[in-house]
Amino acid sequence: MISGTRLKQLIRLIFGRLFITRLLIRSILVSLIFPLSSLANAESLDDAWRLALSGNFKIKGAQQQELAADAQLASANAERLPNLALVADYLKMDKSPRFEGKFGNNIPFAVSYWDKESTYYSASSTLPLYTGGRITADINAAEAQRSAAIANTSHSISSVKMAVGKAYINVLRAQSAVGLTKSHVKSLTSNQTDVENLLNQGLVARNHLLMANVALADAKQQLLQANHHSELAKADYNRLLNRTLDTEFLLEPLTFAELTLPLEELSNQALTRRDDIQTLKHRSEVLNQNANIAKSVSKPQFGLTGMYLHQDNRINVNNDVFAANVSMIWNVFDGGVSRHQSNQLQRQAAAIRAQEDELTGVVKLQVRKAWLALQAAHERESMTSINIKQAEENLSSSKNRYQAGLITNTEVLDAENLRVRAHHHHNDASYDASLTLLQLKHAAGIL
Repeated sequence: MISGTRLKQLIRLIFGRLFITRLLIRSILVSLIFPLSSLANAESLDDAWRLALSGNFKIKGAQQQELAADAQLASANAERLPNLALVADYLKMDKSPRFEGKFGNNIPFAVSYWDKESTYYSASSTLPLYTGGRITADINAAEAQRSAAIANTSHSISSVKMAVGKAYINVLRAQSAVGLTKSHVKSLTSNQTDVENLLNQGLVARNHLLMANVALADAKQQLLQANHHSELAKADYNRLLNRTLDTEFLLEPLTFAELTLPLEELSNQALTRRDDIQTLKHRSEVLNQNANIAKSVSKPQFGLTGMYLHQDNRINVNNDVFAANVSMIWNVFDGGVSRHQSNQLQRQAAAIRAQEDELTGVVKLQVRKAWLALQAAHERESMTSINIKQAEENLSSSKNRYQAGLITNTEVLDAENLRVRAHHHHNDASYDASLTLLQLKHAAGIL
């Protein structure tokens, strides 16, 4: 024979399962009707990168530096070409200059050789023949500066993409935490209802309901905190995309292709692909070429000049003159200024090379740390997947045993907390895997 108490417990168990079944059916129907329309307008990570890069002021500044470097290179190349100068002068004197003298019989004479007023027009062109390597070094410096500007822009783009990717993952993580906390509140609300029904029937003590109420209140507080963190994550994401902080959006789930390259190859690639390392290389080359420019000042400078001169002077017979000359300027001694300037620039280049060596070690460490973190995240994903299944089974078993009067409500609450913790750990592992994969790509210079 089944006792009356046992019969009541079985009836409650059956109706409780029917209620849960109805809730599941409703959830499935809602998910089938609404998800496709909501995901149709969801943003992907590529969309986020495009929006962020289009309006980022740091990148705009780097692109302007590229344009400035292009102009500098064009200016350096133009130094090889001959220049052309046009000159116009007007001269007025208080008296005409003249020669004075005496003939053989002491007869004085005076002859003016220039008009009191005259105008001059000239056109001249100078072609540098030899500058001691100054023009070549100037062009090389400009090319290195342009390469440094391009590398700096690429590094800025990669940094922005990394920041946006991290914010994207933080939003997904926060929204997942909100959803999980809502399920926690829902589960504890159902538990509170069950305990209250049992209390009304005199089957459990009042402290069971008090524990259920406290657990539910704590879960609701966790939901408030989760919503707060989600709003902060969305505001940070909107800021990076140059939007108002309260802009509403939907995000697509992340899907990344795994990196199959071994750690050693990733480290080697990073040393050749990292734009911040390349920027330092090019900056060092700029300083070395500037040192060569400083050295060239102490070398002889040769130039070829052609000129046409026209003057309105009534006294001169030939007012149109053509001339050509080869000139040399050699600053034999300047007190050691050019030598000291060259040494200064070479020391600055050596300092940047030392920074490059330091950065090389940092990059290797970044790649290794990201690679190890990625492996650990994947292992955590596998472990937490098993934990979720066990936690769900444990909660279901605990609820059944509680409905049968075999355990107290404390064990049900503990089982629910274990379930939520297992889901949190799995979500953290999954999003950590996505984040560390982005960090690994960024560290290897392939983001």
